[in-house]
Amino acid sequence: MRYSHLLLAMPLAFGLYACGGDSPTHPHDQVPVSSDATGPGPLPASSADGGIIPPQSSAAVAPATVSLAANANIANATALYATWKARWIMTLQDEKTGGSTLNYDLFEGPRAKELLTAKMGAFHTNPARVVWDGGNKNQCALTGMSSWKGTSLTAALANKLGCTVSEGIGYGMLIAYFHGDKELFDALWAYNIIARDNNNNGLMPWELLSFSATVSTAAALDADLDVATALILASRKWQNPLYLNDAVALIASIKNKGLNPNNLLIRPGDTWANKDVYNLSYLSPAALRLFAEVDPTGGWDAILAANYAYMINIQNAGAVPLFPDWSNAAGQPADPKNGSAANTYMLFDKESVRIPWRIAWDYYWYQSAESQQILTAMANFISTATANNPASLPSTSYNYSTGALSTSQTAGEHYIGMYCLMGFGVNPTWHNACFDYFTQKVQAYQAVGYTGTYFKEILTIMYSTLMNGGFVKI
Repeated sequence: MRYSHLLLAMPLAFGLYACGGDSPTHPHDQVPVSSDATGPGPLPASSADGGIIPPQSSAAVAPATVSLAANANIANATALYATWKARWIMTLQDEKTGGSTLNYDLFEGPRAKELLTAKMGAFHTNPARVVWDGGNKNQCALTGMSSWKGTSLTAALANKLGCTVSEGIGYGMLIAYFHGDKELFDALWAYNIIARDNNNNGLMPWELLSFSATVSTAAALDADLDVATALILASRKWQNPLYLNDAVALIASIKNKGLNPNNLLIRPGDTWANKDVYNLSYLSPAALRLFAEVDPTGGWDAILAANYAYMINIQNAGAVPLFPDWSNAAGQPADPKNGSAANTYMLFDKESVRIPWRIAWDYYWYQSAESQQILTAMANFISTATANNPASLPSTSYNYSTGALSTSQTAGEHYIGMYCLMGFGVNPTWHNACFDYFTQKVQAYQAVGYTGTYFKEILTIMYSTLMNGGFVKI
């Protein structure tokens, strides 16, 4: 590791600060990626065609269980879920009641009735979506809608809340599942089914206008991994084979269009076949393990091993044991060239904020050697950098290549939760202190408006649910 020198510079580094956006980025633009990004250099263990040679993925370190924080309480997440659901779930009937004049044939026409009946066993009359606050007047206008659940909508707000992104549906289905909310789960599933019918590859378009139209037909693979995972889990919890049938169909589409066949790495989307760039926050080890269970001949163990090997090589090569938001097959930070991360692709930032959650989830359920190794390195770094004081967490992101703090803002409860999850099960001293700090911040948080809070709040409820014991394995 090359980060011991940072501890001496920490007081100066923590003084850096700049305003930064809070919305996620999405791989929807069809722009080729150049190979001029700089980074720590090529990684070891590469095959002749540039693919990673994976080690054998371990099933588990030991049959031990992972302990929650001393003050973990599922009531924390339950209360937060009620607040999140009230703020961010909009149904088709909500929009009609609020005066929307959008055309809803996409979700109410003959094709919708046929498709939902075939997939769900019956037509769903009131699908739901997770509201995204990153839209603009040109693409996300809720035409004619003047109120929502009794709250008056300004024209500007109605123009921002009309769109939904696929990651929100994937997160939403997982959150609804882990909180036992079958009604919401099915309503979001109905939305996903119709949306996927508008992508030629059987995946979900990354952005849609309400229940009315697609804004982009290209997919973002993290959403499809999460939706398939949620469906597999739902089939076990609620004993409905229709969930599993749809999951298997979606898994086939993921394998067909979501993987690089040369190195088995997960692509950012179905339109990235000619682009040498990857997003490690899309890797969901728990998902790939579940895929292997329901599709035992699909090669998912090898896919998981390849992606974990890629991730570990990148972590070991960095100036700090973290990750860049975007990287190429050689493991170097790389600009995705889609307008989302020209200045942040080398940072542990708005994409990588999801990595500790996905790895901690894998460790919680499977205690894999890879997840333990990755979490331990991250936890040891951040606990040392802060002297085990979560109040000293930085408000800007680390530069993977240099180890210095950037000027990109990473303040917020979701970033605190990210750092807490680094110690989940592997560093109880850090995790307990950070969990208590996270809980206090979440309880004190006062949501204001609907601009720049979708991403923070949906990740905060997800992280809270995991850390408070809501991710019950079936």
